[in-house]
Amino acid sequence: MNHYNVFSGAYWLRSPSPERDERDRRIQLRRSFDLTEVPEKAEICVTADAKYSLYVNGSFVHFGPARGFQRNWPFDRLDIAPYLRRGKNVIAALLYQFGMGNYTYIYDGDNGFLLSGKIGGEDISTGYGWKLRPAPGYICAVARGSGQYGFQEFFDFRQAQDNWFAPDYDDDSWPGNPGEFMRVAGCMPWHSFEERSIPLLTADISRVQSTVLTSRHHPAESNWQKLRHIFYSYRNEQFQWQPEYIPAADGLSLSGGITALTADFGKELVGKLIFEIDCPDEGTVLDFITRERLDGNRPDIPETVCHPSTLFGGRLILRKGRNIHELTMPWGLRYVVLWSHQTGDLKINLAIRQIRYPLDIRGKFITSDPELQKIRDISEHTQKCCAVDSYIDCPQRENAQWWGDALVQAQNTFRLSADPRLLARGIRQIAKKLTPDGLTYGMAPTAGHVCILPDYSAMWLITIWAHYFQTGDTGLYRQLLPEIDSVCNYFTRTAAANPSGLLTFDRRYWLFLDWCPDIFKDGTPTLYNLIWLWSLKKLLIVAQAAGDAPVCERLSKQLADGCHAVIRYLYDPESRMLYDGLTWKNEPVKTHSPHVAAIAILLDLLPEDHDVWLEKILLPLVRGNRQNMICPSSYFMFYIFEALTGKGYGREVINCIRNWWGEFTAAGFSTTPENFLENISGDLSFCHAWSAHPIVHFSRILLGVTQTAPAWRSVSFAPLLLPGVDISGAVPTPHGDIRVSIIWQNGRAEKKIELPPGIELDNRN
Repeated sequence: MNHYNVFSGAYWLRSPSPERDERDRRIQLRRSFDLTEVPEKAEICVTADAKYSLYVNGSFVHFGPARGFQRNWPFDRLDIAPYLRRGKNVIAALLYQFGMGNYTYIYDGDNGFLLSGKIGGEDISTGYGWKLRPAPGYICAVARGSGQYGFQEFFDFRQAQDNWFAPDYDDDSWPGNPGEFMRVAGCMPWHSFEERSIPLLTADISRVQSTVLTSRHHPAESNWQKLRHIFYSYRNEQFQWQPEYIPAADGLSLSGGITALTADFGKELVGKLIFEIDCPDEGTVLDFITRERLDGNRPDIPETVCHPSTLFGGRLILRKGRNIHELTMPWGLRYVVLWSHQTGDLKINLAIRQIRYPLDIRGKFITSDPELQKIRDISEHTQKCCAVDSYIDCPQRENAQWWGDALVQAQNTFRLSADPRLLARGIRQIAKKLTPDGLTYGMAPTAGHVCILPDYSAMWLITIWAHYFQTGDTGLYRQLLPEIDSVCNYFTRTAAANPSGLLTFDRRYWLFLDWCPDIFKDGTPTLYNLIWLWSLKKLLIVAQAAGDAPVCERLSKQLADGCHAVIRYLYDPESRMLYDGLTWKNEPVKTHSPHVAAIAILLDLLPEDHDVWLEKILLPLVRGNRQNMICPSSYFMFYIFEALTGKGYGREVINCIRNWWGEFTAAGFSTTPENFLENISGDLSFCHAWSAHPIVHFSRILLGVTQTAPAWRSVSFAPLLLPGVDISGAVPTPHGDIRVSIIWQNGRAEKKIELPPGIELDNRN
């Protein structure tokens, strides 16, 4: 829907940057107006390219907009009445420009801030009544914190005042006529607008909990004018890290000989750091780096000659007295490493403004088993950290909306809150980023052209089914039929080009499948073909529900033909096993991966052989130690566990989670990492929701609730009983919450389930 009229009469206010180097730039904007009365409601519509932080009368209001595409640029609708007062009012904004594309944003050569609204008869829409200036103090276009996301942040307090957004700030020196920096709403590249279809993000503030490491070394000299990457400041120091727990109730302190410290927020958080620093000397330099974990008794920062691929942080050059600064962009972190190049005492109050999706957590899981409870708790916290304006893969490094991740994250969300909005919005965004031959990109929006994953395009089709199965609504399918056909046509053309009728590896793109180095991806990979066939099966279910007979007929034939080809060319009837693929010479690859076995079971291919695959491949995997076979990543274990659960091996799933995910809790993590510990290093993510799927398995297996019909119209109830272990919880649905309890008394378990109206129980176990 084009919301052009929402911004009628408003103008984009753009960067006064004559050099047109817009990388890592910030613009400050202000508008003063008077009110004789405060209205009950004061609605404004606001957006920016790329991001804005909005303040009213000195109070933070919102960070936005949600990520999107310029041709249908997203905007936010805000009620600012609670922030207004009689007399003079000031609305202020910080505009931030990436000035280049990354894994969250597509740079289209322009920038701007746009606001529309009338309050008390006063039109405050962006235009001639506004003032703006380049934000002073920022040292722009320093190093990127990672190749996928944004920049580190360097700020010189000596060049800037920190209260520019306050109502009593004197802006007389600001330019009073922004006319040369104005463009009318509706101009390119933002031809039309769309209102965000998800809630506004949170803005809760959490304060640091403690100092956990200190160093009393002699600080290295600093030449801040030459530094462009914070790692090189860190590397020049001769840190002598020692464990030292100091509660942060009164803030942090670089005093008593402490020249560096590592502060702990207690758990992973996602947001914008806020510094309040009392400094005795003009020009004192405070450097900082954010991290997700410790490496023993030191921060988890690689000891390398050149900077690591992921390292967010920055530099603050302080003035004498009080210094207050909030970082521009949200990062994921738990620890903050701070060090000063001067020996004067610094008093630091450190907080974070949490910027994340406001998940209404209704799904509950409470158990008397402490280890299972810890695993469930860190999984839930991971999912909360990896949901912002989209599902994201890892807040510390990428913040990207990877769509294979999203399929798992959606299942996590449905067991936590039953909220389908992030999934629906992401499905639409993925549909807007297609290659000329019909594939989706692996994430959206993105400038990452190397991130085109054919298997993720098939996963996109499965997420359309996931949304339908959760909601009972076929609207997304109907809306996106052209894009669905585009994706399907790529696969059918690719398969038809092969005499076997199977998919082969397309060298133009990245065939991901899994972070497993031993999985076969060349030639004709069996796993690739099975994922495509599974997506056909799921899409067929939605087409049938939509009453789309022609599509059903086509999909049914493609599914049957594809399964026949797999059995003919990729199956060994003598061993009753599926090969992992064919080489380019059509020679069988005589390995048998758990990946292939799991997806074949979920596809219900050759059901007479499922017991063979279970006994020879899947059960030895989950009963083992990950060392002696082709081992899936923590991400792909979701599908392994789903296959085992469907075949009645829930106990083995729970035992495997206890053993393997128990390693995360034993290491003291507050979130689930990107992979198992032997396969992950300090530059990868220790907060990744594709590993948080114990949420799903605990709900299905231990609470025993399995959805058996679209929109949760029916469920089965068959909890796995762990002798002596009490379990209770809630499973959210569109109809209300299903409540479950398993209480042990005198050696017997009493099982109870309460269903809300609109849900039927289809078994009586």
